[in-house]
Formats: sequence, structure tokens, C-alpha cells
Amino acid sequence: MPKSELKKEEGKLILKRITPGERIILLDEGGKKHTSKSFAKWLEDGVNIQAKDLCFVIGGAYGFSDEVYLKAETKISISAMTFNHQIIRLIFTEQLYRAFTIIRGEPYHHE
Repeated sequence: MPKSELKKEEGKLILKRITPGERIILLDEGGKKHTSKSFAKWLEDGVNIQAKDLCFVIGGAYGFSDEVYLKAETKISISAMTFNHQIIRLIFTEQLYRAFTIIRGEPYHHE
């Protein structure tokens, strides 16, 4: 299957899982880059300002379809390096945990 068709099919599956009202945030190498502290601040502001659920979306091997990009509120980058979508789940989960410990002032994150 050509890459463009694969992205379209993956995009349909992704959009099927999105609940109306969710704020779609794509994990995309072309997205905004954050430090752990700036990501925590961005997350805290986003959760406090908007009363909607955040939905972080990890794309497939070839990225997202145009339809998914159009539905997304924003994109954030985890790294300039490329990771497979299975390992990025673990990396991003750790970054979410780190962000919430920063927000709560817990000692997990070190400068």
C-alpha cells in the first residue's frame, strides 16, 4: 500500500477514536519543542485554561494524514530524533509523569 494511502487509513482510525470536544495534540517532529519545565507549564496552563480533555496522538511510521493535521489544535515535539511509535509511548508517559511532578513541586525532576 502506498504511504499516502496508509496515512489516510491510519488517519481514519485515529479520528474514529477522538471524542467530540477533545483537544487534539499531535506528537510530531515538526511540533513545538519544550524543555521538561516549559512542557509542565504549557500543560498546566492548557488544563487550567481549557475545560476540555487533552488527547495526545502518536502517529504511525509515515506521520499523520492531512485530515488529522486539520483536526489538531497543535503539535509538540518530543525530540528531533525519530522513534518508533511503541517506544514513544513510554517516553511520553515518563514526560507526562515528570510534568505533573514539576507542577506539584515534587522532587522527581532535577536541574
